[in-house]
Amino acid sequence: MKNFSVDLLLEYCVKNKKSLTPTRLLIIKALYKNKKPQSAYDLQDKINNDKVNINISTIYRVLEFWIKIGVVHKIASINKYFTCSKPKEKHIHMINFCTSCNQVYESCNKSMGLNFDKSVASLKLSMNKQSSIEIPVLCSNCQ
Repeated sequence: MKNFSVDLLLEYCVKNKKSLTPTRLLIIKALYKNKKPQSAYDLQDKINNDKVNINISTIYRVLEFWIKIGVVHKIASINKYFTCSKPKEKHIHMINFCTSCNQVYESCNKSMGLNFDKSVASLKLSMNKQSSIEIPVLCSNCQ
């Protein structure tokens, strides 16, 4: 999320008929502070260092909550999370992540010239616009 604000988070929660709890807010703020993807355990360490004690199952539940409403992405292959740069856009998010330094370059299928709708239509399927696709890359600094 480029313009992180409590009001924006509240808007997403209201739109999805969910509440913005202090724990949800605490975890999304901790995730947003670091620009690189973080594991749930990284988040737990950061949060618990601030004299708050949140167990790992709560962190996973809250991360799943934010994923469901489109504010957070998960990079499944490395089990790390990061905030979506454009959560209001309804397209297939392309998560290009550097396998060396874990820097994320988020784009969409359209900007990459990929037409998944046409490709899957030939199989009589349709794409889930809420989904994301991981692409492991090497960034220019790590090549």
